[in-house]
Amino acid sequence: MAYFILNRPDDYLSLSKKRIIGTTLKWFVILIVGAILLRMACVAIYMSMGVNPMELTKFGGDPTNYVGHATWKTVLKLMVIAPLAEEIMFRLGLSFKRRTVALWLGLLPVVCAYYMHKCHVWYILLGLAAVGVLIYWLICRFTIDEQWKEWRKKYIIPAMWISAIGFGLLHFRAFSVLNGQVLPFALATIMVPMAGGCAITYARVNLGFWCGVLLHCIINIHGVLMIVSSMV
Repeated sequence: MAYFILNRPDDYLSLSKKRIIGTTLKWFVILIVGAILLRMACVAIYMSMGVNPMELTKFGGDPTNYVGHATWKTVLKLMVIAPLAEEIMFRLGLSFKRRTVALWLGLLPVVCAYYMHKCHVWYILLGLAAVGVLIYWLICRFTIDEQWKEWRKKYIIPAMWISAIGFGLLHFRAFSVLNGQVLPFALATIMVPMAGGCAITYARVNLGFWCGVLLHCIINIHGVLMIVSSMV
């Protein structure tokens, strides 16, 4: 297990950026292929019982759902808003640097309200922003950099696992129906974004936050190109 990318937070100390990028891409391909095969096997089992799980529930993360009726706003969301918002929520704090963690926890209430709960009420967002400023100040005021360095040594690997798994679980909210009958299919389906989340987490920890955002955007390109081609 030590070889797995979620257990390797310090590769940046011994590997070049080129090798880290190569490791990210290698594991991304391995994990994505494995997740797709798992989903195909799951669908085959459902079909053998005379059930089509894709008729029982729709997965909102499937870009084919937008083909034919997408707008440029959809493209902007998939290529810019979603990667940035999701990286802030799940991976900004993985630096374990005092000010970055403070910024992450400060932004979290606003990003979750705006992106996850579709709250566009300005005074609610303003109130959450004020709470965020207070959180930022408290962390910067009452913790020190040395503490965060020690906490990183102890907690970075669990934090990486929580980040990748949490990112995958987020995609449960994209299903139109979620019950016991479709749960195995839903679990197999979210393994695909979870696989991508593992690669992004490794890249973010070893190459920086914006590298994680960039990789997230690149992963979304396939779906975006499919959508754009239907709009032309």
